[in-house]
Amino acid sequence: MGGRAAQTRSRWGLVLTLLVLLGVCLFAAYRSALFRLERVQISGNQRLSQAEILEIAGVSPGMLRWEASAERVRERLLSEPWIKSATVTWRGNALLISVAEREPLALLQYQGRFYLLLDEGGRILGQRLLEEGKRLPVVSGVSLPSALRGAVVEDLGLRDALTLLWWTGEPLLEQLSEVHVREDRYLRLYLTGGTTVEVGVLPDDAAQREKHIQTQLKGLLDHLDRVPATARATCQIDLRVYGKVLGLGCQ
Repeated sequence: MGGRAAQTRSRWGLVLTLLVLLGVCLFAAYRSALFRLERVQISGNQRLSQAEILEIAGVSPGMLRWEASAERVRERLLSEPWIKSATVTWRGNALLISVAEREPLALLQYQGRFYLLLDEGGRILGQRLLEEGKRLPVVSGVSLPSALRGAVVEDLGLRDALTLLWWTGEPLLEQLSEVHVREDRYLRLYLTGGTTVEVGVLPDDAAQREKHIQTQLKGLLDHLDRVPATARATCQIDLRVYGKVLGLGCQ
């Protein structure tokens, strides 16, 4: 009996030893350099630096692969308002990150202190002073009780103004300094030469709104080409009637 019990204890001791060795091997493999991040390749970024993207993504060389899954890194990147889309792929020990950034379209004054940077969808990308950075048209007449970076401003008049700006190409966009939104959603454009343009309320249907804007902007450009430089400061243009351009004081 004693010999059989000793054999049983010996077998269990061997099994336990093997399990410990297996655990040590698995832990060593888990922490092995074979599964560690060696290189991060970033593309598509213009405004954000590579260091900023690494910080947003929460990755750094030496991390274990399962600590930075592609989907987790992508979710972290998309939490940054400047990043519109992101693709993340593991290739061996390298992490490939490709991003597309949002473009600021307009400035919105916030409580008289500074300006909010907005993209075409009304998303707040950040804040800046008027004289900082690239010149952008200002949207006025829209007040916000609060502003959170990354939030989308839900205002119909602002939506109209941003849609109009989105479809306004050069050279008119260079001349456009301000879009004023009235309480009745009528829009008034202020051009740098002093010319004012009444636009009115845009159609709610997206397709009709696009067609309306393109038609009226084409008419506006054709009309502005005929306005002498000496008359720009007194010129008032009315685009509220679809397909027509009415000018006052533009000769």
